[in-house]
Amino acid sequence: MVVVALYLITTMSLQGQSEAPGDVAADTAVSGLFDEGPLPAQFAEQEAEIRAQLDASTDNTDRERLHRRLVDIYLSAARLDLAARETRDLAELTNREADWVAAGNMFYDWMETKPVETRTPWAKEAIAAYQKALALNPDNNDVRTDMAIAYMYDPENPMQAIQETNTVLSRDSLHVQANFNRGVMLMQINRMEQARQQFEKVKRLVGDPESPVYQRAEDALRQLTSGA
Repeated sequence: MVVVALYLITTMSLQGQSEAPGDVAADTAVSGLFDEGPLPAQFAEQEAEIRAQLDASTDNTDRERLHRRLVDIYLSAARLDLAARETRDLAELTNREADWVAAGNMFYDWMETKPVETRTPWAKEAIAAYQKALALNPDNNDVRTDMAIAYMYDPENPMQAIQETNTVLSRDSLHVQANFNRGVMLMQINRMEQARQQFEKVKRLVGDPESPVYQRAEDALRQLTSGA
C-alpha cells in the first residue's frame, strides 16, 4: 500500500465533527452507501454466467476459481466496490492470509475514493479484513501499518491507530511507513518537534530524494515550518 498522503493530517478533526445526533439515522443507511449501481452491460452478462456457475457448484476449488474470475471482471469494469466485496467472499471461502489482505486492501482503496469525512464505513470493512489476516499471521507488520491508518477514520477507535503503529515500531523501528504515519499522528496532536524528528528519520531511512516517501516527508517538514 502506498504510504498515507498528507491530507490525513486533517482526518481526526473532521471525524470529531461526525458525532452529531443525526449520525444515528445515518448509520441505518450505511448499507446504501455501498450500492454504486449496476455493472455496465458488457460485464453484466459475464457476471450472470459466472454467478449461475457458482450457484450450481459445490466444489470449493471450483468455487474459488469462479470467485477469482468475478474479481477479475469487476476490476476490468473499474468497479472496485464489487471487487472488494467479492474478494471478501473469496477470503471467507479460503481463509487465506493473502486473500484477507487483498480484501482489506481493496476496501482501503475503495475508501480512498470517498471524501475524507465520509470514510468510516469503508474503513471498518478494511479493518475487519485486516484483522482476519492478522489472526492468521500476527507478525505481518505491513498489514498492521495499513490497518492503523484505517483506524484513523474510525471515530469509535481513534487511539487504535496509534497503538497499532507503536506495535509495528516496537517490532521494527526502521519500518518506513509506520515511521511516516507516526509523524502524521504527532502532527495531529500538535507535537510538532517530535513530528519533525520523525519525518527527518523517514528521510534518513529512505535515503533516496526521488522516492515518493522521501518527498512526502519533505512536504510534511515544509508544512511544519510554515505552520511554526
